Amino acid sequence: MIKLFRTLIHFFIRARQFNNRCLKKFACEVKNKKILELGSGGKTEEMNYSYKRFFNNSNDFIQSDIVKEYGYKVIDATTMDYQNKFDIILCMNVLEHVFDFHKAIDNIYQALVSDGIAIITIPVFYPLHNEPNDYWRLTEHSLRKLLKKFSQVKIKHHGIRQFPFAYYIEAYK
Repeated sequence: MIKLFRTLIHFFIRARQFNNRCLKKFACEVKNKKILELGSGGKTEEMNYSYKRFFNNSNDFIQSDIVKEYGYKVIDATTMDYQNKFDIILCMNVLEHVFDFHKAIDNIYQALVSDGIAIITIPVFYPLHNEPNDYWRLTEHSLRKLLKKFSQVKIKHHGIRQFPFAYYIEAYK
């Protein structure tokens, strides 16, 4: 029954398609960049959340997840300690699963080179998932405050502005 409910929610909300459209548009011009993807997911079709397929092969693309068994580099956004290393960091549908999201955002900022870009997506109106590690639903207003260190923050919403299903964010260092 839960699987049917999730399938219906995915069909009607279509947040993944929204994320895909936004990221494809961004990725089509990206070449020769160092990219870190946080939360790549598993390698099975059902668990693979990686967006590597949208990027040109000229990019140095690092897939990661906190689950060692997924086979990617193990990187936790709350403990990673990179300084000015990546041109782009993808944090797609991850922040809602990070209890200390303030630390994760600070670490993402530190890991970006000058003029680097963090691409963040986050669900808003969406059922609980990956329980018990689904902690947050953030608003556009809270996201702007959380990303205040960034020089420019562009937020797109899926759904009407006052009742969004998801956000796609480009935050420029």
